[in-house]
Amino acid sequence: MAHTSQTEIERKYAVEGERALPSLDGIGQTAGVAEVTTLEPFTLVAVYFDTAEHALARARIALRRREGGHDAGWHVKLPAAEGRTELQWPLGSGDPSEVPDEVADTVRVHVRDHGLTPLARIVTIRHVTELRDAEGGLVAEIADDTVQATDARQGTARVWHEWEAELGPAGPATAAGRATLLDEIERHLLAAGATVSPSVSKLAQALGRTGLGSDEPAQSSSSAAAKPTAADVVRAGVAELVQRLVELDPAVRRDDEDAVHRFRTTVRRLRNVLAIHRGLFDDAVVAGLRDRLSRLGAVLGEVRDLEVRADWAAHELDAFARERGIDDPDAVRRLVEDTRAEHAEAHQRLVRVLGQGPYFRLLEDLEEFAGVGAGADASGADGAVGRAATTSPKKEAKKAVKRTGRRALIRAARIREALPVPSDGAGDRDSDADGPELVAEAEAIGALHDSRKAARRLRHAAEFSTDGAAAVLGSSVATVGESAEDLQDALGRHRDASLFAEFVLLTSRRAEAAGEGSFTYGVLYQRSLDQARQALDAADAARKALRRLL
Repeated sequence: MAHTSQTEIERKYAVEGERALPSLDGIGQTAGVAEVTTLEPFTLVAVYFDTAEHALARARIALRRREGGHDAGWHVKLPAAEGRTELQWPLGSGDPSEVPDEVADTVRVHVRDHGLTPLARIVTIRHVTELRDAEGGLVAEIADDTVQATDARQGTARVWHEWEAELGPAGPATAAGRATLLDEIERHLLAAGATVSPSVSKLAQALGRTGLGSDEPAQSSSSAAAKPTAADVVRAGVAELVQRLVELDPAVRRDDEDAVHRFRTTVRRLRNVLAIHRGLFDDAVVAGLRDRLSRLGAVLGEVRDLEVRADWAAHELDAFARERGIDDPDAVRRLVEDTRAEHAEAHQRLVRVLGQGPYFRLLEDLEEFAGVGAGADASGADGAVGRAATTSPKKEAKKAVKRTGRRALIRAARIREALPVPSDGAGDRDSDADGPELVAEAEAIGALHDSRKAARRLRHAAEFSTDGAAAVLGSSVATVGESAEDLQDALGRHRDASLFAEFVLLTSRRAEAAGEGSFTYGVLYQRSLDQARQALDAADAARKALRRLL
């Protein structure tokens, strides 16, 4: 069941009694409004859903099933930088009391394995006035709503009257222009007797609240005036990373472009941050979190590796076809299409993992560690230990960068020690010989991968301490992080090229056994070896640059 997405930018106003909406003629002319039209009234009936613990409301998310109007269907409203993002699905023919899986998956990371049940029922009698431009585009609409709401959990009924000004698809293109138009409409409505609504949404008002989400931000157990400890700062940074996982989760489930990569990168950052600063916290707690993150990372890695392989193969085959003027559908099928099919299966396995209890408990334990989430102690449930109480954030960060930098340089020394990648073409290589050589190549690739992981950890240590909630160091350390990233990227290109060469070699043998040609594979194999050598040279240059900084 496909969904659509739009940005909702609106303002709400409280109105006493049955006060009528004023005439809107002449409003919005500078925004291109050329026509004002009043529509026939209609009725909207919406049922909102949430968990028993109000998980969606805490996250400022609304999920509803609404009948009536031009956009009847299932709706999910999410926080956005400006306004709210509204996702819409058709009503479908299913049980109206059961949230469809496609809709629930959008908020699964918040709901987790808890049920969704009705939270409130809202009936709105709506009179709409549309402001349209000369081409008929909807610039804005002003709704005159009479609302009857029932809190399904408490049985409380509420009735109110409100006006709502919402921008349309043809509204101003800039934030300043949008604000100017809404300000003009607001002045007109306030002059007619309205007041700015104390409640940000109908759902909040139905529940007797002014807004959704936590009423107050989490507070540290220490006083606001107290200086944060190193453990406090690390926990704040971990909280940011966990929030990033939560934000990326729906896109990973949909397999949006680059979503798995960004999610996997965040999982790796969490593992590295916990490892780098493990001395501040209970060993068993940190080890347990890192182990579970590692298992999640392994599932993500399978999906990501297949994604990279398929994209690499498609790119190389396109280049081969352009340069040689040769299309090889058999190679495309084996290298690209078969890999994409494997990727789809791996992604389905990942989605199953993301729908199971261990994943949800990991998120909850990470939130508890960071002092965020439902019921979490903002000071961190897994209390800091040992030197955490006295170590300053800056001292801890400097030691972390120094320690990981030393390790990265030691591991990077293996770059020049690594065996050179063989230059034999695929067609010249004896598939039954050189067993020790293949083992040596694998060991060399493994050693370089260790070098890459050490560079990544240094990068994460530097970035963690210079950006975001845990930032305590300056630009010189940020430069170290950038240099470590250069080394990590070069070693990553070497690994990708080397593994692709191995994949091409093995696939060519299967193709030959099936009576297919091997010329394409030979060319791709040699290109990959050349790319691996170039990447190794770039890695050595990056190693030298990093050594100068450290």
